[in-house]
Amino acid sequence: MSNKNDSSPNLISPGEIKPATLELEAVRKKLADASGPKYWRTLEELADQKAFGELLEREFPRQASEWVDPVSRRSFLKLAGASMALAGLAGCTKQPLEEILPYVRQPEQLIPGRPVFYATAMPLNGHAIPLLVETHEFRPTKVDGNPQHQASLGATDLFAQASILDLYDPDRSTTLTHMGESAPWGEFLRDVGRRVTDLRAIQGAGLRFLTGAVTSPTFGMQMKAVQQLYPQAKWHRWDPVNRDNLRVGSKMAMGGYYDPIYKFEAAAVVVSLDADFLSGSWFPGFVRYSRDFMHGRKLDQGNEMNRLYVAESVPTTTGFKADHRLGLRPSEVENVARALAARLGVGAAAGELTEEQRKWVEAAAADLSEHK
Repeated sequence: MSNKNDSSPNLISPGEIKPATLELEAVRKKLADASGPKYWRTLEELADQKAFGELLEREFPRQASEWVDPVSRRSFLKLAGASMALAGLAGCTKQPLEEILPYVRQPEQLIPGRPVFYATAMPLNGHAIPLLVETHEFRPTKVDGNPQHQASLGATDLFAQASILDLYDPDRSTTLTHMGESAPWGEFLRDVGRRVTDLRAIQGAGLRFLTGAVTSPTFGMQMKAVQQLYPQAKWHRWDPVNRDNLRVGSKMAMGGYYDPIYKFEAAAVVVSLDADFLSGSWFPGFVRYSRDFMHGRKLDQGNEMNRLYVAESVPTTTGFKADHRLGLRPSEVENVARALAARLGVGAAAGELTEEQRKWVEAAAADLSEHK
């Protein structure tokens, strides 16, 4: 039943609306006499029943009068307010008491609200990424590439951007530990110094250093001095995912261990064999490589756009940018590389190729031959 005190003139009680009756013959006659297209949403609308017209005139849904009733509306707001208050209390935690004291002597370069920038570097797989860190009141807030360093020219990557979160990690270790217990730095120096002194008599036999990949000249100089002082000591370098294949390749090609430096800004054709040089953390300088490669894709100076051929075993950012991409199994990359080398006259013949692989090799070889 409808509310007798309802002030809305458009509310209709469900009992006041009778179901529309369809007379099939009347509908057929109406359609036969009609001229031109006629559109309807339901058969009741097509029959032009009075009850259907009343349904369309309803402004509010059924039982809408409950929302304008002052008692039920007030009750609803009470319940909603109480629910929000309880949710807010449940999500709050009591913070520990902290003392906030002003500066006795304010640092000379500290001006509240004005950022201070520091040039630094972040190690990544043994190589350094030059960065510029923005700080507010000596707290790091933003990490960007160093615009004055040739390795980035102001660009950065996702690893550097996410590194700001590590500085505020509550689980980050803040003290030295020994056998699971906290230990001061002085105790560590005394213990290590005593053990190293005992090894001097036997030229450091049994002394071992374990590090990851290192390219720091300063650290290399320090380790060289240690090895001169302790000739029998050993320095071991190990990484769970390493670049040993590149080291072996440089030794075979150039007789020593070198990291190649690519000049993508001068390349008209680039062939990448399972090498994600646009975003791979195992390519030192990939931030600079990305900038240089994309510079060759800008046509604002009337230059011809460079082309990229990629043969890879997993989808990568470099593969997504490729003009011609070839998906391979990891075991097939070497065969394709040998076939490409043979096609260019710098290697022996390779094994059999599929039709798709053969077309890719022919296209890449032809493009390379035109841009020697």
